[in-house]
Amino acid sequence: MIFTKLPKAISAEELLSTPLSPVKWIIPGLLPAGLALFAGPSKAGKSWLTLWLCLQIAQGNPVWDRKIEPHTVIYFSLEDTFNRLQNRIFQLIDGGDAPERLILQTECPSIGQGLEEQIDSLIYTYSDVGMIVIDTLQKVRVSDGNGGMYANDYKEAGALKKIADKYGICILLIHHLRKQTASDPFNQISGSTGLMGVADTSWVMKRKRMSQTADILLTGRDMDDRTLHFREENCIWTLEDEETAEEREIKAVPEYLWKAAEYIESVGNWQGTASELLAAAGIENAKPNQFTYNMAKYFDKVFEPKNIRYKTHRKNKVRLLNFYGDDGDGGDDDIDITQLSGWGIPERPSPSSLGALEGSKHGRSVATGQPAEKPTGTAPNPCEAAGA
Repeated sequence: MIFTKLPKAISAEELLSTPLSPVKWIIPGLLPAGLALFAGPSKAGKSWLTLWLCLQIAQGNPVWDRKIEPHTVIYFSLEDTFNRLQNRIFQLIDGGDAPERLILQTECPSIGQGLEEQIDSLIYTYSDVGMIVIDTLQKVRVSDGNGGMYANDYKEAGALKKIADKYGICILLIHHLRKQTASDPFNQISGSTGLMGVADTSWVMKRKRMSQTADILLTGRDMDDRTLHFREENCIWTLEDEETAEEREIKAVPEYLWKAAEYIESVGNWQGTASELLAAAGIENAKPNQFTYNMAKYFDKVFEPKNIRYKTHRKNKVRLLNFYGDDGDGGDDDIDITQLSGWGIPERPSPSSLGALEGSKHGRSVATGQPAEKPTGTAPNPCEAAGA
């Protein structure tokens, strides 16, 4: 099949009838061609991991059980000396052969001051360049103070993305995280959102100081979000497990919700209080208010696949849950709990609420009415010291 380079403007009909080249993967499923960010805490092992990746790709050796096409790799290790790089490579190859396809440099110009031209020259000099690593991004940045942080980030990252797209290669930028925490780990990437906005792929490393384990979170335009779980030994990172964002969400679902859904599925339509449901299903590790909140939160993961719906309403000062099959039944006088993400329910119910809940008995309930039991209580690394 002959692939076509498209013009800047094209009709949808022509686009769908034109054969296009597939995404080029440097590491299948994890790192495509384009501009990529790899951010992590200082001295967390990013440079060791990056150098190991460069060696594997240059030799065409597998990376975390993924087959690799060998490519020439150019590594701008701008915070290291050749002595340090030599020692690290000796340790990483452990008596093996060092690849000729890995080209190392410890100096280069900045963006807009000769870096782009130097990359052009290196790609012309060395055949089959597949990846260029810049470690670290901050070493090649020049802020002119005009246009604000976002504009500068977007401009500088955009200049490197333009080169990556021009040659169909991956340019991997090693970067740092802010010290401030954030609910979204990708918001911890140092700088403005302009960097991640330009990048085709972003990796964020999460590792506690001195720990032998770490997670890398991945997101990108050409890939599913996923998390990789690693263990480090002798400065080599071994992949222990990986999961997609959907798999990660499923793992976050409390086990008692699955148990409750199985019970409701087995008995059919059911009505009663949360306490009664916990007792009937034999669940002993959840409080009623916690259970009710998580039912709403994870409804689409647990109950919807089993075609279970439920409503809630108050009667005699207690809240009743009414579970039924997905037959379209419902009433305007009831609240559909599946539309609620949270009710502002306190973590600990008041004594009067508990008394009302536990004292309520309903003829239509198959539960025992007994409250559920309360749950019971629940050396320096050389790879850190030697580099980022």
